[in-house]
Amino acid sequence: MFSIRSRFILSISFALSAFFCVFTGAALAQERINNFDVTIEVEASGDIIVTEEITVTAQGNKIRRGIFRDLPRYFDDDRMRLPFEYDILEVLRDEQPETYQTSSEGNAYRIRIGRADYFLPNGQYTYLIEYRVANQIRYRDDADELYWNATGTYWDFPIETASATVFLPAGAQVLEQSAYTGAFGSTAQNYRYRADGNAHTFEVTGALARREGLSISLDLAKGVIEPPTREEQINRWWQRNGALAILIASTIGLFGLFNAQFNKVGRDPAKGPVFPRYEPPGGYSPAAVHHIWYRAISGHNALIATLLHAGIRGVVKLDALSDKKTNVTLQQSDSENWELAEESKAFLKSLFAARSTFSLGSKYDPTFTSAYTEFAKQVATRYGKDYFRWNILHILLAVGLSLGVVLVALIFVATWTIWHTLAVLALAALNIWFMYVIPAPTRKGQDIRTEIEGFRLYLETAEQLQLNSAQVGSDAPPAMTKERYERFLPYAVALDLEKPWTEHFEKLIPQEAENYAPHWGSFHNSGGRQSLTSMNKALVAGLSSGVTASMPQSSSSSGSGGGGFSGGGGGGGGGGGW
Repeated sequence: MFSIRSRFILSISFALSAFFCVFTGAALAQERINNFDVTIEVEASGDIIVTEEITVTAQGNKIRRGIFRDLPRYFDDDRMRLPFEYDILEVLRDEQPETYQTSSEGNAYRIRIGRADYFLPNGQYTYLIEYRVANQIRYRDDADELYWNATGTYWDFPIETASATVFLPAGAQVLEQSAYTGAFGSTAQNYRYRADGNAHTFEVTGALARREGLSISLDLAKGVIEPPTREEQINRWWQRNGALAILIASTIGLFGLFNAQFNKVGRDPAKGPVFPRYEPPGGYSPAAVHHIWYRAISGHNALIATLLHAGIRGVVKLDALSDKKTNVTLQQSDSENWELAEESKAFLKSLFAARSTFSLGSKYDPTFTSAYTEFAKQVATRYGKDYFRWNILHILLAVGLSLGVVLVALIFVATWTIWHTLAVLALAALNIWFMYVIPAPTRKGQDIRTEIEGFRLYLETAEQLQLNSAQVGSDAPPAMTKERYERFLPYAVALDLEKPWTEHFEKLIPQEAENYAPHWGSFHNSGGRQSLTSMNKALVAGLSSGVTASMPQSSSSSGSGGGGFSGGGGGGGGGGGW
């Protein structure tokens, strides 16, 4: 019989033994890389053939179907990122050909080994990956260098042992050797080196933890490794500078093309002399003058000018009830007597089809919206292509060609630099210039625009012109009258010159301006006597607000809620299981 003390000691011993067995078994079962041997055959051309022999312990955790090897897609050359050129020669598992697929994962060229429908039994497996890499010798003035990240520093597993053996061409002389171990950026040198003829071997002196690796470097006397051929130099130059060359050459070429197109269809017809004109172009309504001058309907001024024009002609009456609400009342029901342009008649007919008074600005009105939309369309149709060419096809062609150039440059670019950005900005500036200059007025449009420019000059400087009329030999403009002021007020609104035109009226005939009471409507007065300029400004602003309020309102929402290091050189990457 055991004593209580003896039984306690036996129990503790049994528990500790069980713990160590479980711990040791778990450690033995840990997935890892048992051995990572790399062979590098350096060819006289500067290409290398790399053979990686990787023995792993698979336990069905991360390594279930096989492993994957990530090789970097780019390497640094003269501070530029250039692409590696890989050629996969052979992939084996336990000396038998194995299924694999390649893909690009960010900066990684991934070799995924194994089949999706086959799961590996637990155990050890040896994978062999052989691939060729072009142009991996660094050509310096004093030596040629092979600098290769043999294992990569981004493996998911620890590496128990690792080595790299380099076979050099016959006659190659090693000037200096070095190696680096540890995580990326480490300068530790825990390795041993031996040379046997043309074979140079580097072995780590301790295990490598997860995400630690081995990089090796050999400086070779010049003369054995062939310098790059002219074709290789051209190819390397293209890798470094091809995208930038495409951008620069294309920008120059497109400038020539755009300039030719501008000379063909974008040049404005010769412009006649500009002098003050005391009448608007004959036969053109305020909305027409607005569209021809601005080349489009700009804001609501064309519509406001049309309503004012209709009011002054006695067709409607405008009563400003507040800063944002105006009543528009039909005064003449017989449209045959309306002295208005066809687009104005069509607008008013649609607006007053089923009513005699319309309250502008009270609420959204679909009838008004429909009438306004049709009005803008008719103005654009009547005073569009006969007066102005946008040359849209030429603009679309320019933008399409420019986008194509940028896409091609992106395909060829190895490293995007500030120079590439500047080249793209230059191309964008060229397109902006082209979009600005390629639209052009027609001969008819240029003549009318010249007349409008002269009329604008009169509306802006009427007071000064009146003073000049006193000089001997001057061409006297027509005298300012209330009727003249009213007649041209819609045009002044259409051309955004309502303020100076009203100020001229107030200064040239102040008494009439002070007593002015428009027959075509009434002003909203919030209190106190205001100048005609202020009241007209308020009326136009109120009409604009009323038009906006009568149109569909958009809504929006928001929410928030030696000079080297481990991992340096060519090669590298890492891997894992899948």
